[in-house]
Amino acid sequence: MGMTHVSRRECLVAGLKNEEINFLVQELRAFLKEEKIAEGYSVNIYKDFVGCCGAAPLGVCIEIEGSDEKIIEDLDQRVYAKIIEICERKGIDYHKCYPVTIV
Repeated sequence: MGMTHVSRRECLVAGLKNEEINFLVQELRAFLKEEKIAEGYSVNIYKDFVGCCGAAPLGVCIEIEGSDEKIIEDLDQRVYAKIIEICERKGIDYHKCYPVTIV
């Protein structure tokens, strides 16, 4: 088995309330349950926060762990496409996803 790689992508979604970010995370997790994820790979989706006078939600982070960078990139692209789909369906105008980083 090859070296383990971990990817990370931050997706900022401005102007959403905490409950709306929770909904986005739940939608993404439900999507992942339906997707075929290769054995030995894990996907973690969670809220991204900023701390200043309390915690404020910024969006979601996607982390994928596994041995093959191509499989990681494919999984990341599927989750990224789902984020765009949800934002368009819900009328969320401002969303920005940074490029995926794999280490």
